[in-house]
Amino acid sequence: MRRTVLRLGTPLAGALGLLLVGTEPAFAQSASGSAPLGFWKTVLIFVVVPLALFGAIGLLVFLPGLLRRPRYRPGRPWEHEPLWFGGPEDPAAATAAVHTPEPGKGGASAEW
Repeated sequence: MRRTVLRLGTPLAGALGLLLVGTEPAFAQSASGSAPLGFWKTVLIFVVVPLALFGAIGLLVFLPGLLRRPRYRPGRPWEHEPLWFGGPEDPAAATAAVHTPEPGKGGASAEW
């Protein structure tokens, strides 16, 4: 658990630090004398908006997988109705059409 937090937290903390360091010029007084952006407006523009975009994109990526029902895993009982892929429309007619080989013909006896 601690290792996972460090793996995720280190890049996030670094990115947040770079964003905050990159916003420093927004506090500088411009040559025309206009007022600089406030701290909270700067944080909103350079931190909150990108995080919201990343969150929205992440939600769009992971949402279909979260909405899907659980998949079948080997070893668990099959809880669904049986399916016959590529078979005839009427399974009853298919069982009547199955050819049973005559005894003594084919197979390992090599009597074709």
